[in-house]
Amino acid sequence: MGILIGGLIGYRLGGFIGMLLGAWLGHQVTQFISGGNRHSEKNRSATQHSFFKALFVSMGKLAKLDGVVSRQEIDRAEIIMNKMKLTPELRQQAIAYFNQGKQSHYKIERDLTDFRQKSRGSLSLKQFFLEMLIDMASVDGQIDATEQRLIEQICQLIGYPLAMLQAMFKMRGSNYYQQQGQQRKQYRQRSQSRSSSTPANPYRVLGVDKSASKQEIRRAYKKLMSQHHPDKLVSKGLPPEMMKVAEEKAKNIQLAWEEVKDLRGW
Repeated sequence: MGILIGGLIGYRLGGFIGMLLGAWLGHQVTQFISGGNRHSEKNRSATQHSFFKALFVSMGKLAKLDGVVSRQEIDRAEIIMNKMKLTPELRQQAIAYFNQGKQSHYKIERDLTDFRQKSRGSLSLKQFFLEMLIDMASVDGQIDATEQRLIEQICQLIGYPLAMLQAMFKMRGSNYYQQQGQQRKQYRQRSQSRSSSTPANPYRVLGVDKSASKQEIRRAYKKLMSQHHPDKLVSKGLPPEMMKVAEEKAKNIQLAWEEVKDLRGW
């Protein structure tokens, strides 16, 4: 097509000689574009693999942080793998990475650094990565100090702003920065007794205060939907197997926005 278009343009501008020159230029442009696409696809594939490995070794490290991998943590990892609908080969690879991360001698820093390099400046991809780890850490209803420190270290290693991580915790309603002693114990008891079917606070899902204005809430909603758009995340390097997880997060944001609108009568 590039040769044809270039040849036609060249013929109109310079006759037969122009047609030959235009066809040659069209061919060069076509080769350049196709080469760029192959390079882009190769980079995206490398980013997807680094995300996949860094995620599961980090989940393994988090799960074994207290010395014991709980049934809840294993179940959470299983849920994520089930949502990803992994092939038998990829499932075994995910389990292998998870088990690697559990080993006390295994250093996840190199995998996180590789993910940082591959993902470059994609904050939305790094945010999604950290959200998955927060889901893992909070599966037992709390995030303790050691989990907090590890997630903060991971945050810094992948090049994500620490202040934005703290905002993410606030969005989830995780007040572990202030919880101490009896307050932490009471929070854990409430979390464990809470039914799994209890709906999430829509304001927390959107990361806004209940007193926020309509403009502030709408802005937060649009920003979150943009950050969690599955197609956009995949184009930045999210493994396609995680599309369902991204779709679910986007759906929860949409439901929270609809609930807030109903509560406010908008």
